[in-house]
Amino acid sequence: MNRLAHGAAAAALVLSFGLHGCNPAETPDTRPVERVAERQEEGAVATSVGGPESRRALFGDLHIHTRYSFDAYIFGTRTTPDDAYRFARGDTIDHPAGFEMKMDKPLDFLAVTDHASYIGMLAAMDDPETKVGQHPIAVELREAETAQQRGNAFQGLIPRFGGQVENDDLVDQSVMRSAWQEIINAAERHNDPGAFTTFIAYEYTSSGPARENLHRNVIFRGSEVPEDPFSRLDSLNP
Repeated sequence: MNRLAHGAAAAALVLSFGLHGCNPAETPDTRPVERVAERQEEGAVATSVGGPESRRALFGDLHIHTRYSFDAYIFGTRTTPDDAYRFARGDTIDHPAGFEMKMDKPLDFLAVTDHASYIGMLAAMDDPETKVGQHPIAVELREAETAQQRGNAFQGLIPRFGGQVENDDLVDQSVMRSAWQEIINAAERHNDPGAFTTFIAYEYTSSGPARENLHRNVIFRGSEVPEDPFSRLDSLNP
């Protein structure tokens, strides 16, 4: 599936904002016309040449969590990647508090970027019929009735999220792989070239000794993606 037909301009627009100013020592290249001329002389095909009248601003979001992110799930998020894409396209979905939500204006593109670490595990822990759902921490989380109780139970997971527990008995590779596959499938289902662009993606977050976070959204340009997302459980070194 080719996401570049509609999504390349959108991604380039957003990513250029994120990268702009990273190196103050660099002098911006202000010669786009000259660069195009040089490429044409070399026989290259210029595919994005034109004045302002041929350009269009595209709007989207590259950082959305669903029920497959541990932090979103523990505080009530039950929406799926399909829900996220439907919402982005202008459909109405239910908020966990019980009211309906709808965007004023639909988006042009979206990437669901759930946490790669423990992806899908909290939803599995919430099911008492699963193996991980019978773990003491899972039982404590499931029986918590207030935000404070959920927060206290959540503290027992923090060392595990950081990969600080050897032979973690809450990690189920089949659960995480299934969640990742559903994220992939949802992106494929909702990608509509020329109208609405989806990106298969996830979030990698490392953390130092003082729990400082460094978030990275890993966004793929097409459908060729790894079998498993790379997370802090694999390495704290990005």
